[in-house]
Amino acid sequence: MDLASVRSHNDRTVLSLVRSGALSRADIAAGAGLTPQAVSKIVARLMSAGLLEETGAVRGGGRGKPRTALRLRGEGAFAYGAYVDRDELRVVRLDLTGSPVSSAVVPLAPMFTPADVLDALEPVVEPGEDVLGLGIGIAGPLDFRGGAVSPNGLPGWSSVPLRALAEERLGLPVVVDKDTNAAVLAEAWARPLRDAALVFVGTGLGVGLLLDGEVHRGARSGAGELGHTVIQLDGPLCVCGRRGCVEAVHAAAASGVDAARVVAAAVANLVQLLDLDQIVLSGRRVLESPELYLRAMPDVDVTVTAFGPDLVPVGAGLLVLGELF
Repeated sequence: MDLASVRSHNDRTVLSLVRSGALSRADIAAGAGLTPQAVSKIVARLMSAGLLEETGAVRGGGRGKPRTALRLRGEGAFAYGAYVDRDELRVVRLDLTGSPVSSAVVPLAPMFTPADVLDALEPVVEPGEDVLGLGIGIAGPLDFRGGAVSPNGLPGWSSVPLRALAEERLGLPVVVDKDTNAAVLAEAWARPLRDAALVFVGTGLGVGLLLDGEVHRGARSGAGELGHTVIQLDGPLCVCGRRGCVEAVHAAAASGVDAARVVAAAVANLVQLLDLDQIVLSGRRVLESPELYLRAMPDVDVTVTAFGPDLVPVGAGLLVLGELF
């Protein structure tokens, strides 16, 4: 498949419009602000690349003239998403619509190395002409543009060029981002979000931020480290080396109720700071006792995600699909 021909702005606009539902060529022209002739050429190119297909005639148009609807061809392209957690690797394969078609979970030994992650990825990621690439979600800090990672709590992972290493090992384009950014992207793909935060409470604690509809990474890819903001002076030691961080206080809480209150206090500060109107809760700890965390949250629109443990790898795969949209 020649993907070089579908990288233009207009091509992406057409694919993005069709992603929201089956549309006719006339609908696409109106939505994209393009002439019918231009749309016909773009659609022909995308169909030739295997990314669009016709669904059949639908009623509409002047004097009842039927129009042919177009939709994304799910099997036209695939992307992989991976989540490097502190004890396991999760990998999903997504089709062009962003729907998972397969998944795998590989345990990771304590104190695992970058080589261990690459060894775990290789047998479950299958390159091919229809595979766009691999997205990897991992804890920060990291350099989104350079693809180097230094995740807290993983000794020996200092400025590891994970993107370059994975591309060399797998022979695929690779994107590396924070796990929380991938998670909020997956949630925004599923439902409208504009000014929101996804609070991810798992083996670590962080936030993916969506501001004015866009993922906010910050000047140095460091935005969203809510878990490493101090909430208790002289509190317990955190893996980042500081004391009293939200993540450390949450981990040391005497009960589930107390742990939920810690997260709620941090979220209340976040809402006050950024004027957010939606908070999404996710991660292993939340999904174990969602009612505790929901009851403790401040008075904002709060949702517990339905994606569960595959939220991050789905979002990481969407980072790759985003190259087409």
